[in-house]
Amino acid sequence: MRIVLALALLLGAVASSSAQSAQTPAPVPPAEPDYPIIRVGVLSYVQYDAELKNRAAFSAFDLTRGYLNVNGQLSKNVRFRLTPDVKRITDGSLSGSLVLRVKYAFVELDNVKAARSWVRFGAHRTPWLDFEESIDRYRVQGMMFSERENLIPGSSDFGVGYFTPLGKYVDIQTGVYNGEGYTQTDTNKYKSAQGRLTLRPLAGRGAANGFRLSGFYNAGWYAANRPRRLGIVMGSFEHTNLVATLQYLKATENPSAAAPRDINRNGSSGFIEIRQGINGWAAIARVDHLDPDQALGNNSQRRVIAGAAYWFVWPRSRVGLVVTNEQVHYDAAAARPQENRLLVQTHVEF
Repeated sequence: MRIVLALALLLGAVASSSAQSAQTPAPVPPAEPDYPIIRVGVLSYVQYDAELKNRAAFSAFDLTRGYLNVNGQLSKNVRFRLTPDVKRITDGSLSGSLVLRVKYAFVELDNVKAARSWVRFGAHRTPWLDFEESIDRYRVQGMMFSERENLIPGSSDFGVGYFTPLGKYVDIQTGVYNGEGYTQTDTNKYKSAQGRLTLRPLAGRGAANGFRLSGFYNAGWYAANRPRRLGIVMGSFEHTNLVATLQYLKATENPSAAAPRDINRNGSSGFIEIRQGINGWAAIARVDHLDPDQALGNNSQRRVIAGAAYWFVWPRSRVGLVVTNEQVHYDAAAARPQENRLLVQTHVEF
């Protein structure tokens, strides 16, 4: 009898549990957001520039970058971005004025054949500069090496681009663009094919996870028989307390229609940031070296940047105060005066 009663109680408990489970409604999937979703943000760089050599009597406060970022999500996998750029004009009838122009204007299709992949059409970021700036956060101090030397005409251009990660070790970004940058119109049929390949060979292995090897190539043309070629290789390391990059570039250019000639250039750049963390104090240094024409002797230039910064970083915003000394040294054949300046700059982003 005891066994029978125990079985009866057990069967009753199972039946009761099954009945309750049957009455429990299935979880309801979350509702789709109410599209479109629009987010507006700002990025601005304000600086004080005091020239210590060459233009020793000059100093000025200025706005060197002002973005109004409008990002929108139209559906689960469709986005757009519109970013006007505030820029000071230095020539023409508007010389000295701050004008508004469009830097980014594109539509994006997400998760194209792979998670986190995308296709963009319009004026959008080209493969190299935005990637480098994601490692070196000091674009406020000045342009990255290849852009500063006009080997890449700006971080945005009109065209079509594709990005995809290949697991945790590799990511690829490619595209076809006008090649003139977003500030100029294309004058002919020749385009620029660009691509970047980044390897993270020690992904997931502690501090070594921050080591990456990257390569970039631009195969473009100014016009028929006038090439615009640029190759870059870079090693980078990112850690809570240390960020460093070392790169080498080589270019072949023929920019002048009046006196066409292939000009071979090469150069190297090293950057280091020693910091408390993402927030707090940081010390920075950067050295760029460029030979602008290998056919000529004694015409190289070297840029040395050193200084300190303090950063406030929150989940959706950051503020940085950066103080640097920048010196540019030219070889005798360059026939240009040496440069030395003190820069006090602010980075505000939200």
